[in-house]
This record gives sequence, C-alpha cells and structure tokens, in this order.
Amino acid sequence: MLTKLSNSKFLIPAMVALAILATGTGFYISLKQSQNQLVQNNEIRSLFWPNPKQIKNFSAKDHNGNAFELSNISGKWSFIFFGYTNCPDICPITMSVMANVYQHLVSYYDNIQIIFVTVDPERDTTEKLSSYISFFDQDFVGLSGEPAIENSLTRQIGIPYYYNKKKENNNYLVDHSASIFVIDPKTRLIAKLSPPHQPEKIIEQFKKIKRFIDAKD
Repeated sequence: MLTKLSNSKFLIPAMVALAILATGTGFYISLKQSQNQLVQNNEIRSLFWPNPKQIKNFSAKDHNGNAFELSNISGKWSFIFFGYTNCPDICPITMSVMANVYQHLVSYYDNIQIIFVTVDPERDTTEKLSSYISFFDQDFVGLSGEPAIENSLTRQIGIPYYYNKKKENNNYLVDHSASIFVIDPKTRLIAKLSPPHQPEKIIEQFKKIKRFIDAKD
C-alpha cells in the first residue's frame, strides 16, 4: 500500500508536467503557424496596389491594328508592361522573362494575357509592334495609342516616361518604368511587380495574389 502511495506521489506530478509540456508545445506550434501565416499575408499585401484601382474604359490599337478596350481585359488576368521596341535592355529582358512565365501559367489557367504597351507610339508603328511582340510569343498583345490622353492605360496606371530626344536625332532613348502591373478579371489594378524579374518569382507571386483575391471574392 505504501509502495503504491509512493509511486502515486511521483506519478501525479509527472503527469501534470507532461500535460503542461503538451499544452505548451501545442501553443508554440499554434503560435508559430500564426506567425508564418502573418508573414505570408504581409508578403502578399506588399505586392498589392495601395488601393485596388478600377480601370476605366480606354481606347487603343493592338499590334494587328484592331481596337482594344476595357472589354478586352475583362474576365482575364492581365500582366502589363510599358516600354518601347527600341529599348536596348530592360524591355527585351522583361519580355523574355514574361514569355517563360506565360508558358508556365497557361498550362494551369486559361485566362492569362501578357500586354506590352508602347510609350513611344511615334516610332512604334503597328508593323513594328507586331514584329516585336511576335518574337517573344504569338499570343502576346501589343498596344499603341497616345500615352498622354486622359483615359489611356499609361495615364490611368500612372506610368512615368521621359523622351531623351534631340530634334535632329530620331535614335533616342526613353526612360520608363520597369515594373509589371497586374489587372484582375474584374479590371482592377491590384498589384505591381517590381524588378529584378525572374520567372519563378513572378509565377509564385501570381499564385499568391490569385489565391488571396479568390478567397476575398
């Protein structure tokens, strides 16, 4: 009897200690999961435009000379990059990256489009834009139009650009944004992807953005 009591005397504290340890471990795991979720949410939120902007109707011409407007981006995830065909580095590099991104994403989603908007319509004729876009992917869309007009995509998104232009020289450079902008199927400007651009990074960013938007909607 004394032996049983003696064993009980040690057994009960041990059980209590184990229960406390288990509770503490469960709490730690739960806290760690919450912290990880918070980090992931913060990473996703850092990609988003401060206030999702509803894109208004606009009028442009695509690389085939056809009208392109708001209805052409409705119902689709649009990756939009602003540049010009004479760009020596940023544009071809970014478009090559987006070609890889596109080929991956279209294997899983059927509403993805890549849009290249020229900020140099004076030199980027329909023929030149068509040749340039097709080099990267036949499905890509090239857009041209006066970037300074009020409802142009360039103005609505707020893209800065500057012509390093001399009157006697037509071989000028244009300073412009190197970011990629994401418009969702509801035609809301929701994200800005900043350089440097890598295919794997953009694909992962897009999947996070899409999951977040799908959960909210």
